[in-house]
Amino acid sequence: MELKHLRARQSRLLIVPIIGALTWTCSLLFGEDSGELFVQGARSPQLAGSLTARNDEPRRSLIRTPGIDRGSLVQLRAAKKQTGEKIMHGDTVYIKVMTGRYVGELDGTTKLEWVKARGKQKDKEHALTIEKMNNRDEPVKNGDVVMFVMPTGVHMDVLGSAVRARYYDPRGEWQKITIVKQDGGDIYSGDQIFLRGHQGEYLDANPLERAPDGEVKARWRDEGEWQVMWIEK
Repeated sequence: MELKHLRARQSRLLIVPIIGALTWTCSLLFGEDSGELFVQGARSPQLAGSLTARNDEPRRSLIRTPGIDRGSLVQLRAAKKQTGEKIMHGDTVYIKVMTGRYVGELDGTTKLEWVKARGKQKDKEHALTIEKMNNRDEPVKNGDVVMFVMPTGVHMDVLGSAVRARYYDPRGEWQKITIVKQDGGDIYSGDQIFLRGHQGEYLDANPLERAPDGEVKARWRDEGEWQVMWIEK
């Protein structure tokens, strides 16, 4: 009899940590008060119904963001995007490449037609005019096809890897450039953008140590570090 009582006592001691572990697991899966439901489950026929009802409710995240919720982050992000003015058809804009220099100069051995980015400030030598191809009364937005008029009055064009400025041709294919903003929406002054030529390659700029003349090319279908640009008013 003593041996039987001893074994029964050992069994009760083993059950306690098991119930504790299961209670902790249920509290994570179903909420803070479900542990109590689990303990009462052996005696409560309503347990299954209670847990089913909780499964129909949205799960609460176990990961908390200290100090700020997701909604506030979205609002702050939207407010930040709207600090600059919207870009419209016909606006004077400045395109800054990853080197921190502005697009504007034209250079070449025989003809001044190769687009360069050497400007250190926004001035008339680096002032471009942006032209929308469609819906000109609406702001420029992600995915719009645009053209850029250089300070000399001709359009920037892309052919192969070459970025040049040779003609003013509002109907030209080589002059069509798609403006890309990774998070979408309207384009604002100060936004980070990418410019994609009509063949699919993105305009890029070499680091100044590799190309001190500030050459602008269109070589890869990649929204990478060399392709990052900013549009400003």
